[in-house]
Amino acid sequence: MGKITQLQIYMLFSLYLFTTILGFRIGSIVKIASYSTWLCILIGGFLGWALAYVSYRLAIKRPAEHFVLYGRHIVGKWLHYPIVLAMALFFVFTAAVLLRELQDFLIQIYLLTTPSWAVSALFAFCVACAVRSGIGVIFRSAQGVFFMSIAGIIIVPLFVHNEVDLNMAVALWNHFNAPSLWDGSLFVASLYGETAFILFLFPYFARQRKTMHSLAAAVLTSVIIILSNFIPALLIFGPDLLGNLTYPELELIRYIRLGAFLENLDPLIIVLWLVSLFVKISLFLFLAVNTLAQTFSLTDHKPFTLSMTALMVGFSLYMAETTMDIAQLGKKGMIAFLLIVEMIPLFYLAVDLIRSPRHRNPHQT
Repeated sequence: MGKITQLQIYMLFSLYLFTTILGFRIGSIVKIASYSTWLCILIGGFLGWALAYVSYRLAIKRPAEHFVLYGRHIVGKWLHYPIVLAMALFFVFTAAVLLRELQDFLIQIYLLTTPSWAVSALFAFCVACAVRSGIGVIFRSAQGVFFMSIAGIIIVPLFVHNEVDLNMAVALWNHFNAPSLWDGSLFVASLYGETAFILFLFPYFARQRKTMHSLAAAVLTSVIIILSNFIPALLIFGPDLLGNLTYPELELIRYIRLGAFLENLDPLIIVLWLVSLFVKISLFLFLAVNTLAQTFSLTDHKPFTLSMTALMVGFSLYMAETTMDIAQLGKKGMIAFLLIVEMIPLFYLAVDLIRSPRHRNPHQT
């Protein structure tokens, strides 16, 4: 298998970051931070990149080795293996949450009479095929749709600028609340902090010392795209309505008034979300499958693919009864849990630095 290029890293994580936030999370962030959401996105994006940098510092010390294998030499196998197994379960659960959100969106908007299990099973089959094919296929999938996705999302604010209430723009810099700003920034940081999981992918990367440059470019790209769509939506709907919309980006697209040809652009967001969520879910499931395979000293991750896919589908179908129940996962407890998981590399790095030879007594034998 060929190495994953830095361009592919940039493209995948750009899609990875902005599509989910715009599609499913922006309303929750606005409900927390209101007009200061734009600042939360800037601060949270930087904090998330900082979490990824910690993972990079740990991974670059052993660039050719997998974290699942060498981590036991840092903290001991009795602590390391429970941690990596818990993270494998976390990866599956996160993939299941995304699958459930996609399932609810399709059923509520377009497939009203379709059983939920059918939507999940069909999409999960595609994900399983990608995961069995390997990490290279997942990154190439993101590369293949990158420019189409960027173009599709960038044109939306250009078509709705006439609907914007510019008199509301002054509130963007004179409505600040420190507790809300902090909570919103942590929410965004927990989403951007998912880039810290490069620790599990690092041996697959080419030109590894350029990884943080690629991630910085991806974070910057996603922040620009999110703000270019969020600010018009805020100035059209206002923070109260925007914070209570389930799919704000879809509603923004429906505001386009350019005649019959461009008036109904709903398929645009469907293409964007389907492909981008396919990439993100596939990546999380691959992380889970590959982590398990390495934990049990298997050279091939394929034996775990179908069983972990079935577990993901089971989680997605039974984790909650309604879309509102899924939204409760975004409360402070879940944000704190995400940040704790994303800071696990910091724990390993701290222990590794303490135990490294340069910190030992030079007279010790």
